[in-house]
Amino acid sequence: MTTRAETRQTPVARTQESEPGTDPSEDLALLERHKPLLRFDRQYDYQLASVLGMVENAGNLLRTADGEVIARVGGNPALTLDLLTAYPEGGGSRSDDCFCQSPDVLGDARRMEGDPRFVGPFYGRVVRGDGARDWLQYWFWLYYNPKNLFGFGKHEGDWEMIQLGLGEARQPEVLAYAQHDSGEARAADDVEWVERDGGRHPVVYVSPLSHASYFEAGTHPYPVGIDHPYGDGPESWPTVEPFGDWVHWPGRWGNSERVIAGRIGNGPPSPSRQSSKWKSPDAFQRKMGRRKFRAVLGRLLHRLGKRFYPNPPELRARLEERHCIISYRLVNTRLRRSRHLYLTVHDGERVIASRAVRCAGDSGTEVLHLSPVPGSLEVLGSTWNRVRQRSDLAEAAQA
Repeated sequence: MTTRAETRQTPVARTQESEPGTDPSEDLALLERHKPLLRFDRQYDYQLASVLGMVENAGNLLRTADGEVIARVGGNPALTLDLLTAYPEGGGSRSDDCFCQSPDVLGDARRMEGDPRFVGPFYGRVVRGDGARDWLQYWFWLYYNPKNLFGFGKHEGDWEMIQLGLGEARQPEVLAYAQHDSGEARAADDVEWVERDGGRHPVVYVSPLSHASYFEAGTHPYPVGIDHPYGDGPESWPTVEPFGDWVHWPGRWGNSERVIAGRIGNGPPSPSRQSSKWKSPDAFQRKMGRRKFRAVLGRLLHRLGKRFYPNPPELRARLEERHCIISYRLVNTRLRRSRHLYLTVHDGERVIASRAVRCAGDSGTEVLHLSPVPGSLEVLGSTWNRVRQRSDLAEAAQA
């Protein structure tokens, strides 16, 4: 019988991505000069998070695939980022070890958004001389992935990535944005840019619920669904931080207990374990470049299907103490029919409560518990049809 000690993986030393003698501050300055500007959807439910939330949020723990607890927040041993590279009592890390988040995932994610300690940066790296270019990679972490309108796809934790390939004069020539298990690549001339603080920055449209990154706002079909990054919500332009040695931990950043078919709903592996994304940015760029036809086909299908997009719902909302009571009516026609309803309650740019109503009736009432209670009530709603096409947004009238 093989024991954990016998299958132990020796902690890997941090990869030297920069040339010998390179000043790390120069790499950070280069990463800051071209870091992306993220544009979110108005109903976007989660902001970028710091990995510190995984090791400081009460109730989180690290365990083996067999359920053995290795460490927990506030426990003995205590869960820390340093522990990921040196398990207690000489234990060995394995690829099926995983973080497990405390049960109130939604509440914890929203609470940590308001705490400056857990505001998410870009985790950046410079990879020199892979292929014909140097590469800038920007990884960002989200505490939870709630894409579950159809009952599957949600999972704890989410790593996303944007990369830029530099050419002459260290200016961006090509880019790739990660999308689900795939992505899309473009030349720099085909990308939206903004000039800010002396740098030139690509614009990224982050899809609500799935967090996939796109080059433009709108509707984007993919093999098993459709993403809808409208880009009409808040912007994010975080600072860049270097990775720590924790990036080489082989486990998963989310509970793998309720995975479907060994794949759907799995927590993401560490960035350094994500194949060519990490090992060879040049190979990842070429691979995503071969997906161009699929992206073009998806946009064509979107145009053909616009006449079937569902209508926005009619909404009325009121506050009663700590509850938001929302009455809705779906506006269906012969071609434009809604099946699912998505509701969000806002406090400024932050979403403080949300609900996906699957197989919603023609009309009904939903009661959302609020913590905290906003100073003024703003409720937005959108609908989806059977093939996941999304309506425009509707704002609730005050009841």
